[in-house]
Amino acid sequence: MSNPATVIAAGGVVWRESRGTRQVLLVHRPRYDDWSLPKGKLTTHEHVLLAARREIEEETGLQVVLGPPLGVQRYVVRKNGGTAQKLVHYWSATAVDDSAFEPNDEVDEITWLPEDKARGKLSYPRDVEILDALDRVIPVVATVVVVRHAEAVKRKDWDGKDNARPLTQSGAAVAERLSDVLAVIGADRLVSSDADRCAATLAPYAVSIDRHIDLWPEISERGYNADPDGLRGLRERAWKAGKVTVVCSHRPVLPALARELGLKVGKFATGAFLAAHRLADGSVVYERFGAP
Repeated sequence: MSNPATVIAAGGVVWRESRGTRQVLLVHRPRYDDWSLPKGKLTTHEHVLLAARREIEEETGLQVVLGPPLGVQRYVVRKNGGTAQKLVHYWSATAVDDSAFEPNDEVDEITWLPEDKARGKLSYPRDVEILDALDRVIPVVATVVVVRHAEAVKRKDWDGKDNARPLTQSGAAVAERLSDVLAVIGADRLVSSDADRCAATLAPYAVSIDRHIDLWPEISERGYNADPDGLRGLRERAWKAGKVTVVCSHRPVLPALARELGLKVGKFATGAFLAAHRLADGSVVYERFGAP
């Protein structure tokens, strides 16, 4: 009998440049005696990006930031005496520290190898396919993360100016969780509408990295309604080379803002975001996420 519950896992291809050669990190699992890419299952309610970073750190000892997505593996595994579909999400990953690896029961050895040698050492063809995807998404020139502000107090329940309308308690909790996710992506530049609900959505992360939030009145509802053409030219301001820029705005503004940024996207729920990566050839790779 098959088990319909799907197993969700996440991991990454950790890479570096060494003496002009790109190397990737493989892990050896003694339980299976195989060489694979670092990955593991999500814990309950864990965001998939946070799971990818946690699993990479647990298996390799390295703290990483995640870049563009590399694809999803789909295969069948044994579960509870039956079988289940397993989905493993992968991202490009680069280390932000030089922590020493300590062998453990799950992973007893790691090795950095040039890409061509890594392909020959990997135990599973599906891992080779993920590794091959790395060449298609790096180097990244710039990254933009577009966010709709977290849940705010409803207009009918607020007596003050709309720009001062605050987040609800639930919205504030989403902002705190978003902070952890933005850290995984390596966000280092913060832009917001001048409305309090947008700035408050980014505030926990701004505090955590001791970074100022740049306020752009033209991407607020008030600013956009007064002058829709005010969005022109924001593409160059938002896409900063070498930066991971977060832009937080409002539902009515986001479709036009996305078009100005060169992105084709639909509606955003509160707290939802999109991570877009511009590559060296000018193409853009992006993925959408619900509120964390």
